[in-house]
Amino acid sequence: MAQAFLRQPLVPAYRTPIRSRLEVRVSRLADAVSLLAERLDRLPAAYRHWRHFDAGAFFDFRSAHVESLVRIEQLGATLDITLHADLLSPSFRLAERFWAHEFCPAYLAASGHSADAFTEHLRKRIFPAMQRRMQQARVEIAAAGDLLFGRGDITFLMSAAAVDERQRQIRQLPPGDEDLTFVFTQIPTLTLSRSFDLLELREM
Repeated sequence: MAQAFLRQPLVPAYRTPIRSRLEVRVSRLADAVSLLAERLDRLPAAYRHWRHFDAGAFFDFRSAHVESLVRIEQLGATLDITLHADLLSPSFRLAERFWAHEFCPAYLAASGHSADAFTEHLRKRIFPAMQRRMQQARVEIAAAGDLLFGRGDITFLMSAAAVDERQRQIRQLPPGDEDLTFVFTQIPTLTLSRSFDLLELREM
């Protein structure tokens, strides 16, 4: 996902420099998420002006970002919009890329083997490396979330969807692996989500 996300550059308002001090990254990430939450909050006033809602134009995303970051679901007369804002975190993107390209292949290769080279490679090298990257992502995302909570950012507080998103993702993990589930749940999330009444959106 992270690799696809980076096919096109983010607009400056959403960029967080990867080679900068943690304090700078956290502040820039919090500002970017706050901007997303504000735009999500303004959606009802803008929605009726679109014949077909254009998420890229509204949120100022390019096509690669819409594919990775925006999920829009219509359930009857309800429109659910979810923004996977963790992808704006450089540390999260590095962890996600390692997960996809290193951890998952090693995990699958070791499955079903008790004490062979694949299992040893996973246990001694890949799993600790995954833990380090997830810890870096956890620190960056948690600090940005704490900053937003500390600011009393109302639009963020209205759309923060950490609990719901974590439960949705955990259900997709392989069953019975407590270590994998534990590592996954150590990362907080900046996911934003709002539900809107379509009839009200069209009448506003």
